Amino acid sequence: MTLDRTLGRVSLLDQFDAERRELERSRSIRDYDRLRSKALDLVTSERMRAAFDVRREPAALRDRYGRHLFGQSALLGRRMLEAGARFVTVLWDCPDGYSWDSHRTSNDVGKHLLPGLDQTFSALLEDMSDRGLLDETLVVCVGEMGRTPRPDTTSWGRGHWSYCFPAVLAGAGIRGGVLYGRSDKDAAWPADQPVTPAMLSATIFHALGILPDTRIHDAFGRPTPILDNARPIVELFG
Repeated sequence: MTLDRTLGRVSLLDQFDAERRELERSRSIRDYDRLRSKALDLVTSERMRAAFDVRREPAALRDRYGRHLFGQSALLGRRMLEAGARFVTVLWDCPDGYSWDSHRTSNDVGKHLLPGLDQTFSALLEDMSDRGLLDETLVVCVGEMGRTPRPDTTSWGRGHWSYCFPAVLAGAGIRGGVLYGRSDKDAAWPADQPVTPAMLSATIFHALGILPDTRIHDAFGRPTPILDNARPIVELFG
């Protein structure tokens, strides 16, 4: 091996070592390690390990939530909150093979999806209320979009429709039994008090005590708003 080639390799190694040392001094890496350590402590804690065992719940309560994937997942979510989790997401992941993605037919909506959602969501809110968890916990039930007001197929399959779709909020100071906004008779377009996704996000931030006009700094130090000109729906709060 020639001297020039050897010196080139040594120079490359020196550059790698210099970048590694710089990376170790980086604040973002230190913050990442700290957050990763906190996350690991959470999921490996004895309380969280116990929370994942829904068999510890009374059989009657498990029946009340629904003996399907969504029902037991919501029950698990409640147990995670009690164990110290600050943010929990529960997805409707096609329990029993039924999905809200009703492009071909809407037969499953009335037979399985709505009854299953109603059973689990009502059980969750009642259970959390009984335990005092709703006082400081915001529950948001929302899908990613609505469905076309008219069928796309003869079997009432319906496509994506982003102009009008519902959301249900409870807890964290939200007044119960309040309706905000109204659609037209076909649930196609907002008819009164329209709400944008940004307004929904602002309302969630408001419940968390985060100002909607808060700015965070990106990797280059530039202030970036978390939302763009959206106000929270303060009328929902008592």
